[in-house]
Amino acid sequence: MIRLLIGIILGVLLLFLFLYLGGPGYLETFGKKTEETGKSLKRYEKTTRDTAKKVGEKYEDIKKKLGPDDKEKTD
Repeated sequence: MIRLLIGIILGVLLLFLFLYLGGPGYLETFGKKTEETGKSLKRYEKTTRDTAKKVGEKYEDIKKKLGPDDKEKTD
């Protein structure tokens, strides 16, 4: 029971300190930075997907040019 009361008191105290020391401003700044990072990562994701698609197409072209696999002959 005492641990519960100590936990509640500490929680309220930490919340008060967070608000008093400008925590919401930090969260706002962190949110903006996270948003910017997300937009940047979206560009990388798009570029990576496009590149992977091109590589897959080239692989298929090369595979067609080489013809069927001759694995049975090499064994």
